[in-house]
Amino acid sequence: MGQVIQFPGPKNTPRGAERLMQIADEIDTIILRHLTEGDIDPRDLAGLLAHRLGNFMRHLDHRSLLWDVCEKVLKTQAAID
Repeated sequence: MGQVIQFPGPKNTPRGAERLMQIADEIDTIILRHLTEGDIDPRDLAGLLAHRLGNFMRHLDHRSLLWDVCEKVLKTQAAID
């Protein structure tokens, strides 16, 4: 099974991007483990992730601008027109 998020990039990736890729891989590992074990409904997991993202965003400035980016990424990743 592939990673949930894949970051293609050159070998000389900036350190900040490398750290984000590492965090994404850690999150993917947890998500994929629960999906393959079948111990959680994927819809419940999506709801949990949405809840966590909303909670994180509550503490940020310019949330509406970030929301636009999040919405575009979600639609692209989910193949929603």
